[in-house]
Amino acid sequence: MSSKRLFYLPGIVLVVLSIICLIAYSSLVRSWLDNQVEANLTQQAHSVARSLEKEKPIASPVKLYEFIYEHGLVGRNRVSLITRDGEVLADSSLNRFQLKSLPSHADRAEVLQALEEGVGVAVRHSEVLDDDLMYVAVPVSYLGFDGVARVAIPLSRLEGMVVELDFILAGLLLAMVTLVSGLALFTSRSIQRQIAAQQSNLEHQVEHRTSEIELIQRLANMLAACNTLEEAEQVTSDVLPRLLGDVNGAVSMMRASRNQLEIKLDWGGEWPGDKAFSPEECWALRKGKHHLSYDKHTKLICPHMHSSEEVQTLCIPLIAHGNTIGLMHLYLEEEVSEEWMQLAFTVAEHLGLALANLNLQQKLREQALRDPLTGLSNRRAFEEAMSKTLMRSERYQQPMSLLMADMDHFKRFNDNFGHDAGDYVLKSLATLLIDNVRGDDIVCRIGGEEIAIILPNTSEQGAKVIAEKLLDAVRELALTFNKMSLGKLTLSIGGATFPHSGTRSTELIKLADEALYRAKNSGRDRYCADAELGEADIDAGIELVQPAQESPEPVDVPKLAQPEAAN
Repeated sequence: MSSKRLFYLPGIVLVVLSIICLIAYSSLVRSWLDNQVEANLTQQAHSVARSLEKEKPIASPVKLYEFIYEHGLVGRNRVSLITRDGEVLADSSLNRFQLKSLPSHADRAEVLQALEEGVGVAVRHSEVLDDDLMYVAVPVSYLGFDGVARVAIPLSRLEGMVVELDFILAGLLLAMVTLVSGLALFTSRSIQRQIAAQQSNLEHQVEHRTSEIELIQRLANMLAACNTLEEAEQVTSDVLPRLLGDVNGAVSMMRASRNQLEIKLDWGGEWPGDKAFSPEECWALRKGKHHLSYDKHTKLICPHMHSSEEVQTLCIPLIAHGNTIGLMHLYLEEEVSEEWMQLAFTVAEHLGLALANLNLQQKLREQALRDPLTGLSNRRAFEEAMSKTLMRSERYQQPMSLLMADMDHFKRFNDNFGHDAGDYVLKSLATLLIDNVRGDDIVCRIGGEEIAIILPNTSEQGAKVIAEKLLDAVRELALTFNKMSLGKLTLSIGGATFPHSGTRSTELIKLADEALYRAKNSGRDRYCADAELGEADIDAGIELVQPAQESPEPVDVPKLAQPEAAN
């Protein structure tokens, strides 16, 4: 509100200045008009004096009135002929009878000044005419007359002229002020509309930028919370279209060999480009910076981006910790602004850092949960898997079994063939176990040559059948190391089952270990359980080792038992 008042301040100042100018102009006009009237009256008085001196009328009221009438001095300015003694002999505004009542004019200022200085000027009120007049008198002297010729004009006539000029000026000023005020008002409203439009646009931009910042922050937070690339793809598919608009995009990751990139994430529809390509096929990697297929200077399309002249492509390197880990690819169906490009660069920066951290987390997770020699899950993963499997079995009232397996005479094997051969046997055994268990079963190396196998949804009978199957597979295994046969290998296995053997993880592990020791002590190359089974139970247990039906919810722990080295 205060800004609007300040905007109208120049108009108010203009009005005040106009009033001051009008007053000053009126004063100047009045002064100028007084001077002009005085000069005009002086000229007229001299003209009357010259006429009198030329024609020399008899100095009597009758002759002088004839002179006034003959020269047309009646009805114009007031002309008076006054003797030096102050007697008024003729007056164009009075008749001869009115002259008799006039007092002596010998003491009048204009008369005295005219006789002394040659021209007399005075302004005073006339009681006869009841008006203020300006008098100008000049001396006149000829045969028979000695006095002054005086010419007067009513000041009311001057006031009328001044007022008329004032009205003209006031009208001009009013028109000017009105025009200026109208222009100021129009300009004010136009400026206000522009300011309102700019303010609305600025508010929209601020709101848009705030939304972008919030989405970028949410993208960074969600990506930081992801544990797998599948979760990261869900996040990018949800957030990136809100940030970058309806564009088809993808993220490719550099393989460890750094000789190939593979598309890991994509959004906005089916990806039309190559799913895998070499670094040499991308201009962005070759330049070390982003590459726009069409710009002011070049028209170069990356070979891995299938595009036409109507569709523009953009490749942005994903850099994290000083290394290029991949690329973000975008298909653009229309021209984009520089602001949009900067937004895409910001998104690529966050994606690069998030994916680098995700890869690092996965590597650390693999190192923390996998045995580096065999690729099997380690003891930490075994404990987590046991806890989750027990909770699931208890929730759905399903049995589960635990097998504890150990190579027979493994120390003697190491002493005879060396530790390298022992490591080779362990890796071969891990591969064999993975190939001979079900997809949901979890195989873990928990120390030395001791291996634990978690069997979800498996009873005592089913566990025994699986154990016998594994024993047969190991017996048939024939290994050769450095062109030397390693001989016959055997395995001892002990088992325990939930809930028959126990309900806690420690109980099952202890019982399975005790069963393993019994298998060792009773001759090795066999399976023992915490409770021995009859022959009829073994036949009945064959059906229980068939693939179990799908559980009400997905099982996540078996993922720990899928080592890359065992595949």
